[in-house]
Amino acid sequence: MSHTHAMTLLLVDDSKVARLSLIRQLQALPVELDILQAASADEAQALMQERQADAALIDFNMPGRNGIELAVEFGASHPQMKLALVTANIQDALVQRAQELGMTFLAKPTRPDELARFIEVVG
Repeated sequence: MSHTHAMTLLLVDDSKVARLSLIRQLQALPVELDILQAASADEAQALMQERQADAALIDFNMPGRNGIELAVEFGASHPQMKLALVTANIQDALVQRAQELGMTFLAKPTRPDELARFIEVVG
């Protein structure tokens, strides 16, 4: 990887258990990551006012705005940020919408090889 600094990754999921599970998988990858966490779209937006992230893993089903709505906002405000939609909801229409937005689609439960591929694309 060409990164000299740790890659900053934002996890957005209203489930703390889901975030911790992702963190465990991500920390097992051979790459240095600075992981930020948010439990909602609002929290994620507030965090991105203060910090920059290279990429975000965003849950679809969250209270308030869903993951697609947040991705549209990030697309406008942080166009360089790589986005992945992480969800157990694997309807074709949702997969297609994520792809239209240039997002990577990751089904829950996430697999380490898929996470590794997403991180490689970002790096």
